[in-house]
Amino acid sequence: MEERRGRPAAIIQEEAPRKYTRVYEDEYAIETWTFDIDKFRNGPILVEIKYKAGAEKAIKLNAKNNKQEKKASRQMKKINERNK
Repeated sequence: MEERRGRPAAIIQEEAPRKYTRVYEDEYAIETWTFDIDKFRNGPILVEIKYKAGAEKAIKLNAKNNKQEKKASRQMKKINERNK
């Protein structure tokens, strides 16, 4: 078997796709981003967001819990500053 060293005679480069989509999924939604480099170079030309079942209720509940936690931490900070 012949061992080849050094630079190859010709480098074959595949051209990057001009149109493509990417799908992002989290616990609340599925986002589909469509890119077309010929039309717009810096970002997607179309973003579709599909929410999962019960996502709206979960988002509202999460916001409510965060608000309550923030309020409780402010109250604890106030109590701790009085005790100093």
